[in-house]
Amino acid sequence: MAHSIGLGMIGMNEKSDRILKGVLHDQVIPANNIHVVESDASKRAAYLDMGVHCEPDVSTSTLRSEIMILSVDRKELSTTLSSICGVTRGKILVSMVENRNCEYIQSRVAKATNVVCVEQKEEDGKLVSRLTYSERFPNHMKSAVNDIFKSIGSIETAE
Repeated sequence: MAHSIGLGMIGMNEKSDRILKGVLHDQVIPANNIHVVESDASKRAAYLDMGVHCEPDVSTSTLRSEIMILSVDRKELSTTLSSICGVTRGKILVSMVENRNCEYIQSRVAKATNVVCVEQKEEDGKLVSRLTYSERFPNHMKSAVNDIFKSIGSIETAE
């Protein structure tokens, strides 16, 4: 099912590339609604060929998206969060940063930001994403987040 929401992607790496390809393959979100932050010219060209938007900075991507997937290195997390903390209110921030829980992320962004933390592991040759939702996460948005991660494997939800 296609969701007509904006998806921003910050920190393009192997994991986020896999998600982008899965989302596009399964038509979870239309390519025109996806906003990738990428500075490398050859990677930008490849993303543009996929039909997604390449934004010049993380703030622009965040402003144009309801859901943001954050795949930065742990060392870059504080800098990245400080650059978007003023524009995350009412948005969904999906963190794929290892060893950082929802409370940690939520304490560094605007109040009323909804956070999902994702841990991924391989089980029997298949990717499993464990999703932990922040307190008071809106139920109506869980299906979009779940569908994004179902496009690359199976999901588990932490209670």
